[in-house]
Amino acid sequence: MAHRLFPDDLILSQARVIHTYTALSQHPHGGSTPLRRTLIYELRTLYTHPYWSRPGSSYADLVELRHRARE
Repeated sequence: MAHRLFPDDLILSQARVIHTYTALSQHPHGGSTPLRRTLIYELRTLYTHPYWSRPGSSYADLVELRHRARE
């Protein structure tokens, strides 16, 4: 598999999304409104990043980005 070069801010944004999902899983019984707002903000930042507007970007890129952010 060819490795894509992702901008550092995109990797950081994906890492924040993963971190926020993890934090939400620790609050199953309420008190999660700030985390949900953070998640919405981070997802918007992630999916509206200029990287995704380039020709040839695909779902496979998003999967690879998730793997990179977990490293």
